[in-house]
Amino acid sequence: MDKSFRHFLWAAALCSFLGALTTILLIFLPSAEIGGFQHSILLHDNSVYTSKLWILFLHPQFNFIASLGVAVVLLKKYPLEIIIGTFFLLVWTYTEMSQQVLLIDALNQYWRPGYLSASDSMSRDIFLTLIKGTGAISDSQYFLLLYGFGLGTLLYGLAFIRENNWAKFIGIALVFIGVLSLCSFARYYLGLNELSEAVDWMYQWVYSFLQPLVRLAIAVWLIGSIRPLTLKESVR
Repeated sequence: MDKSFRHFLWAAALCSFLGALTTILLIFLPSAEIGGFQHSILLHDNSVYTSKLWILFLHPQFNFIASLGVAVVLLKKYPLEIIIGTFFLLVWTYTEMSQQVLLIDALNQYWRPGYLSASDSMSRDIFLTLIKGTGAISDSQYFLLLYGFGLGTLLYGLAFIRENNWAKFIGIALVFIGVLSLCSFARYYLGLNELSEAVDWMYQWVYSFLQPLVRLAIAVWLIGSIRPLTLKESVR
């Protein structure tokens, strides 16, 4: 059993490294220029735009597997925070994956090409309605993923912060990221617009650098957690 846990923790650590890499790519890669409608309708042929969608599809998968590695190590010590936190992180993961599938498949493989190839105005209007409706559907999914990510990250942070070693600093960073995400949720969906300026500043100057560092720190922490399992096994 210990050997299986050890292998899983190595996989979770690798996923946390990949989570850091995808975070860096999403934050610092240039975004495709959207422009007006006539320009946006051609985005399905823009490799920068479609590549980012695929990164966004993979990103939550890596980070959720990493969070399961954390759960394996901390579950017995902090069951309340870890079990509920894992539930909300699962909500985030599935919702963000489904959001990107909507954009990758429905919008960019069916509706945009369909609009361009439509042979009559009725068909074109149908595709136009679907394209314009995508924004509202995607935003409702963002509502759920931001809520799930904020609560899940906050709860994991509250578990980490009770550790006695340097993992406490991971906890402080996760609590900050979780609270920031919930503040962003509040300004978008609860009408707390007075939070926008501070939240935007935090995202640009703190979150952009802190998030990948936290993912790397969790990877190192997971690798460090493997050693006690190895020692325990060698004693038997």
